[in-house]
Amino acid sequence: MSSENMLAKMKKALLIPATENYADDEITIHIASCRQLLVTAGIPREIAESDDEPLVTALITIFVKTNFGFKSDGTVKELPKSFDVLLRQLCLHSPEVGGGSSS
Repeated sequence: MSSENMLAKMKKALLIPATENYADDEITIHIASCRQLLVTAGIPREIAESDDEPLVTALITIFVKTNFGFKSDGTVKELPKSFDVLLRQLCLHSPEVGGGSSS
């Protein structure tokens, strides 16, 4: 896992220039928090820490966008719902979690 790679992706998602580092610590904490949330939800650590799994990247993006600079004006009210849907999809996609095909 390359935390710098995910940090760069999240900065891009938040429209923060790559050269700016004022928010790096906060974004990094949100990335780590989301990964830990995935692990506690039953996602294997190697999947939760992967930067190559599109669902993980989507979940981290939603989590970071929801929690970074959150405003209570309702502008991100759909993000948590999307997070739940994608988390269920990832659980079903991961055979180690109990989803996937049975043999």
